[in-house]
Amino acid sequence: MTPRSFSPARAALWLISGAVLFYLILPILIIIPTSFNASAYMDFPPRAWSTHWYANFFASRQWTDAAWLSLQVAVVVMIASTVLGTLGALGVVRGRFPGRSSVEYFLLSPMVVPVIVFAIGLYFLFSKLHLVGRPLALYLGHIVLATPLVIVIVGSALRTQDRSIEYAARSLGAGYFRTLWAVTIPLIRPAILSGAAFAFLASFDEVLVAIFVGGPGATTLPKRMWDNVRNEIDPTLTAISSLLVLGSLLLLGAVELLRRSSDRDRPSARDDRARERSLRV
Repeated sequence: MTPRSFSPARAALWLISGAVLFYLILPILIIIPTSFNASAYMDFPPRAWSTHWYANFFASRQWTDAAWLSLQVAVVVMIASTVLGTLGALGVVRGRFPGRSSVEYFLLSPMVVPVIVFAIGLYFLFSKLHLVGRPLALYLGHIVLATPLVIVIVGSALRTQDRSIEYAARSLGAGYFRTLWAVTIPLIRPAILSGAAFAFLASFDEVLVAIFVGGPGATTLPKRMWDNVRNEIDPTLTAISSLLVLGSLLLLGAVELLRRSSDRDRPSARDDRARERSLRV
């Protein structure tokens, strides 16, 4: 190895990066062992080990109903946000129309506005429409929050994507929509999958909008956890938190595997020529 590998600056960078990473994952390293605590209190480290709080979560109708509602909302939001975000990214990146930058800023504005301000605005709007306390309010609110994430991820992939294959398809006679479906979408599929995963997690973990527009008739799992923290300290929260961390890791891991599989299956130059011949009219 070269002496540069052992330079003080490089060692300091690794040390600082490791310290920051440890600081970020420290809460997870505490909450997971605590979830296996046999005590009625949140003791760390646990004095005795048990899976009682996991069993309590799955046995409680309040917790499971809230989790099921969160899952339903997150799936619908993931699908809607992925479709809208992908179309929005195509429009702002590949579109050529006056005011394109203004449209992009407007679509990304939910990421800039504080969520508490957005939630208050939704409350006043949905209260006039008599939607507060209904799942539809959660669907609409979460879609607005999650769609900009998809736009950013897919838009970044479109900006860095080599357009030579698209130009070749168009020059051979393929129309815009055929090129979009047969060439562009397969090339940016990993970004679309990543955007869908982040949209799902953004909806499933969101709490402020659920507090303002959910109401007692549409209580999601994060809102139920918030209410539990305010009213009592139930160690079941540690089990739920551990399950949420595990679910997030599994989802992001699945997306990464799909991305690598897509990279391996990406067509070679010979396959590109065959695709171009199939698009010839």
